[in-house]
This record gives sequence, C-alpha cells and structure tokens, in this order.
Amino acid sequence: MVKLSFQKGFLTKQYGIEMGKHFFFLTFTLWMVPLCALSQTSNVVILNASGAGHLKTLIAENKKSKHHYDSIIVLANQHLQDKPRPLKQLFYEGLLDTNPIRIDTRKSLEDIDKMVTLIYASYGSLQTSYPLKAKGIVIAWANTYQPNGNTINENKLVPLFWGYYLFKDQFSGKEKKTVEDWMIRIAKGQMARPHTPNNNWEAKRHKIIGTVSCILGNEEMKDFSIKGFKEYINTAYYADGTSNDLKERDALHYHISGLLPTIAFFVNCAPFDPAFELYNYTSPGGSSIKKSVEFTLPYVRGEMKRREWINSKVALDKKRAAAGLAEYQPGMLFDPQDAIPMFEWACHYNREWYILLGQGEAENNYTSTWIGLLNSPLIRK
Repeated sequence: MVKLSFQKGFLTKQYGIEMGKHFFFLTFTLWMVPLCALSQTSNVVILNASGAGHLKTLIAENKKSKHHYDSIIVLANQHLQDKPRPLKQLFYEGLLDTNPIRIDTRKSLEDIDKMVTLIYASYGSLQTSYPLKAKGIVIAWANTYQPNGNTINENKLVPLFWGYYLFKDQFSGKEKKTVEDWMIRIAKGQMARPHTPNNNWEAKRHKIIGTVSCILGNEEMKDFSIKGFKEYINTAYYADGTSNDLKERDALHYHISGLLPTIAFFVNCAPFDPAFELYNYTSPGGSSIKKSVEFTLPYVRGEMKRREWINSKVALDKKRAAAGLAEYQPGMLFDPQDAIPMFEWACHYNREWYILLGQGEAENNYTSTWIGLLNSPLIRK
C-alpha cells in the first residue's frame, strides 16, 4: 500500500493496490476541500434551483456534505476581502511554468478560482455577499481583458461567464450590455480562428462558444458548437479510445486535458439544449468520448502502468523536461490521481465509476468529493 499525504487540512489520498487473481484494484480515499481551492480550474458545476435545493438538504443532513461545504464557506468569506486582479492580456499558453510573466498571470487567474468558490457558496446560502462579490470580479475582467482568440488562455475565463449567468439579477442594464458584448467578442473571436490544433484546443474552443451560446441564447453560436464538437469527436478520437492528444504528446495527461472540458461542457449545457448531450455520440469511424474515457480505466485502476512523454512530438514538452520540471520528464509514470477530476464529471454518466472516488460500493462514494457530489444523483435527480 502506498500512502501520499499532502498538507494537513487540504488533501489526503490513500492508494490501496491489491493484487487479485488476474487484476489490480485501485481505490481512492479523498478528504479534501474543493479542487478550486487547490489548483486553478476552468470548470464549474452549474446547478439549477432544484439541484441547489437538494444540496442544501444534504448539507443539513449529511456530515460529509457539510464538511465539503464548510470548507467552501471558509474560502468564500476570505475572498470577500480580496480585490480583483484583471489583466488586459493573459500570458499563459506556451510558456514554461517558471516564466515570470506566466507566474504573474497565474496570480490574476486566482480570480477565476475565487469565482468558482463564490458560485459554490451561493448554492447553499442566501447571503447576497457572494453574488455581489462575484459580480465585481466579472465586471472587472469584462472592463479590462481584451480578447485575442488564444483558446487555451480564454478557456480559463469560462467560470466568469457562468458567474454572470447565475447572478445576472445583480447587474444593471448597462453592466449587462458590457458583459454580454465582451462574451460575444470572445466567442466570435474563437469562431473566427483560421486554424486550431485538432486536439484539446478544439475541445476548449467549442466549450467557450457553446457556453456563451447557452447563456445568451445565441442559436448561431449553438449550431457552430454542436457541429464543432461532433467534428472534434469524428477526427480527434479513434475507435480504440486513443486520441490526437495521446498520439502527439504521448501522455494520458493531455488525453484527459481534452476529455475533461468536453465532459464538463456536456453535463452543464445539455440541460440548455439536448443536442449538446454528446457523451455517447459515436462517429462514423467508431470514436466516442465514452470510449476514450474507458481507455483510461486500466491505468486509473492500477491494472496497467504508463510512462509519459517518451515520444512527445511537441517542442514545449521537451522544453519543460529540459527546464527540470519533474512532471514532464520522459518516462514519468502516469499518476492515477490526475484522472480524478475527469471521473468526478464522467461519473454523471456511469455511476459505477464512483468506486474510483472512495472506498466500498460506488453509491457509498457519492459524497466522497465535492465535484463528485454535485454531479451525483443525490443532486441531479
């Protein structure tokens, strides 16, 4: 058994690997504050009034749910005192983690994590302080950031769009126009890209366009995104479950990087339009998002091991390795915990996968993680 303990009060993971007759079994025990508190995220679970109501009931009646939500509230209350730090441009994509301007950009992107936390706090509370703080962050970025069509960078901003959607009644008519015009410029800039790499870039591009289409009810953008996601599945994934990301980067890390935003988008936006329910869509060539998620299971369960980055064709990966960044060294073993964020969303489509998020039977793990809880049948009834 291998135990990895992170900073006390943040995260403890226990990997229990047992050799059976013909297989390995890997389980995760997670006691954690939300992922948004630990690392920057561009995905946020959107609940309707019914879902938020179910969550409030669980917070009142279930200790694990209350534990998760109490952590959210602590962070949200801290954020109420923070000032937004918007930038005119983001310097993130293509830069090494050690680059000073990327480090500075990451400081500003903490605003996005704060937005996610404020959204989650609002689901269980009637306090107006959380929506008002979220409004201030959205306005600050809408008045500052200048869209330039960089898909990887602008994908980071998607939680701001959802913050506007959820707290729209806090915005004046003039403020609504400012934010909506800004969102449209970002989405149209993505639509106008002359070329986009046919990998996780396309997933994030159509996630941006599709999210704006749902929030603003823009049919042109909606059709563009639906067709784009189908073409992405048709051409960037294969019937054996592999993907262009895996072939180009030789890393499950990037395979998952394309799957996670795609699945999160489908879960959030299918309620706006069933045409976005593309998780099970199968291309003429036999590829599907479902198959590509299932492709990762042997590595997540511990049945197989995989060494990453050995044959990456991308110069940035080689630069990262040369710079000494440990997680990008050729031959680095894939870490099953890297798949947890994806399965917290994919569990929405296959409840049996909740067994990966805790111990015991799958249904006993609905409350094991915050994101898993929000995507569980306890909330999305």
